[in-house]
Amino acid sequence: MTTSRGVIPLVAAILGVLALSWAFITGIGAALNGSGSGALPFEVVFILAGLVIVVALIMAIVNLVRGRFRVLAVITIVVALLPLVAIVLLRASAL
Repeated sequence: MTTSRGVIPLVAAILGVLALSWAFITGIGAALNGSGSGALPFEVVFILAGLVIVVALIMAIVNLVRGRFRVLAVITIVVALLPLVAIVLLRASAL
């Protein structure tokens, strides 16, 4: 068994979270700036990063169910759910 099947979803989740965060922060700045070309490229990156995170989450769940690379699968699930935790915390702090 190779560990790449466990590492690939983890790397995808990390890169997806980083790209999602970058696109969100930079996209808001581009949307609020009237002199720029708009936020469309950042929206596309945001959606693609979200899809990468979902695919990494599905791959991690499949690895966990099959009993392969359990530790890497759990770490991947935690990393993939970080954006959801951030949204819940931001929403709770806004109340």
